[in-house]
Formats: sequence, structure tokens, C-alpha cells
Amino acid sequence: MLKRLAVLLCLLSFLPAQAATIGDMAPEAAGVVLSGPEGIKLSTLKGRVVIVDFWASWCGPCIQAMPELDAMREELRKKGYGDKFEVLGVSIDRNVDDARRFAKTRPVGYPLVVDQLGFAPRFYEVWRLPATYLVAQDGRITMVYHGYGAGFTEDLKQRVVALMNKK
Repeated sequence: MLKRLAVLLCLLSFLPAQAATIGDMAPEAAGVVLSGPEGIKLSTLKGRVVIVDFWASWCGPCIQAMPELDAMREELRKKGYGDKFEVLGVSIDRNVDDARRFAKTRPVGYPLVVDQLGFAPRFYEVWRLPATYLVAQDGRITMVYHGYGAGFTEDLKQRVVALMNKK
């Protein structure tokens, strides 16, 4: 028991004092892979524009947003942006099986991971779901969206394309 407590305290010491926000370097986002290449995490996507989308299997707005993000990703891939852009879905479900069942019933084309230890919501400012972070090629956060509503996907797509076309 003391050993587990020591490990937990050690891990907690790595948590940032303040969550990352616009202009900050994006912290690592990783977890148990539900879909996508084994070992997929934010750092493996460096050099691309990345949408990091935090979701949960019980989140209604997340369920609405995910197919739209998937359609946007597919549209941009067809326009030739496939090697410049990716979406990384990060579930904050504590139970990997819940997230895995969700991913099987509502599949998307982008990689999904589960942050079962709950570190990502502490590294990022996840206070409402979905929480969507736009990360530039250099790893900096350029935009943060909390929640989901009309115009979300179109605004996000315009920002993604602008970043990819930035010289």
C-alpha cells in the first residue's frame, strides 16, 4: 500500500501548477489506444496541425461533435492535407472498457486513446466537454474550444487550413 502511495505521489509531482492554454506548448496526450496505430500520442504527430479532442462515452455533445470532426478530417484528407493534419481523440473515461464499447459502436477514422489515469484534464484545462485544442506544427496551442455548438466545425476547419497554409 505504501509503495502504491509513493508511486502516486511521485506521479502527481509531475503535474503542472497551471493548465496549458493558448500560446503554451501542448502537453503530451496519450493513453490506451482504442483505434489507430499502436503507440499513437501527440508527440508522434509533431510537425502536423493536430486537433486534440477530449471526450467521454457519456457526453452528449461529444457524441454530436465526433462525426463532424471525422467528416472534416476526411474532407481535408481528400484535399491533399492528409500528411499535414490529424485529429487525436482522447477519452477521459476511467473505465477503458466503456470507452472501447463506445468506440466500437461509433467508429471514427481518427485515432482514439483513453487517458484512464486522468492526467490530460490536469495538463489541459478540461472543465467542460468536449474540450478541443488546436495545436500548430510547432506544438503550440493556438485555439481552445469548450463545448460544442453551431459553427464549431466550420470555424475549426478554417483555423486548421490557415495553419497548414501558413508559411
